[in-house]
Parts: sequence; structure tokens; C-alpha cells
Amino acid sequence: MIYLDYHATTPVDRRVADRIYYFMTQEFGNASSVDHAWGDRAEAAVKQAAQQVANLIGASPREIIWTSGATESINLVIQGSLAPNPARPHRIALLPLEHKAVLDTCQAFEKRGWAT
Repeated sequence: MIYLDYHATTPVDRRVADRIYYFMTQEFGNASSVDHAWGDRAEAAVKQAAQQVANLIGASPREIIWTSGATESINLVIQGSLAPNPARPHRIALLPLEHKAVLDTCQAFEKRGWAT
């Protein structure tokens, strides 16, 4: 079989899967809850991961933003980079094959008069 839907999901490297499994079963904790040991360890792991990703791409760990998936990421990028300006709407070019979250977000901008 040949899998051709890498836009939806991709295989995970075994090393990554093993690390995720470890944190989901052994070293779990809410990285935002830093008033207990589990949260402190989770926060340290997230910071270490951000540093590792930043090192890979030549960025600062502060520039690494974790999201839950494509829709959240798309909304963050589009809404975060296009400041509303009803006096001068943004012109956005789209293709019909765009991810649904791209189309929906841009349509919402259009409905508000922020984009054409």
C-alpha cells in the first residue's frame, strides 16, 4: 500500500513515539500547573523540547509555539498576522484546495469586512 494523505497525518518516528508514550504514561503532568512536582517536571520537559526544536531550526525557544493541531495553528497564523483594518481590507488569495480552517478563517475576515 502507498499512503498519499500526508496533509492529514504522517507516521511518527519511533523515537518520538517512545518519548511521547513515556510522558503520557510515566511522567505526565500539566506544564501550566507549576505548583507541584508533576507540573514542574512537565514544564521542564516542554522547555527542553522547545530548546531542541529551536536549535534544529535556528530559532529562539521563545519563538516556538506549541499548538494542538492544524486548525489552531492556521488560526493563530492568519489572525495573528492580519490586523483588522476595516478602512483598508486585506486582499487574500486562496485556492479551493486550501485547508478548511484557512477557508473558514478567511471567510470570517471577509464577513467582518477585514478582507476581500
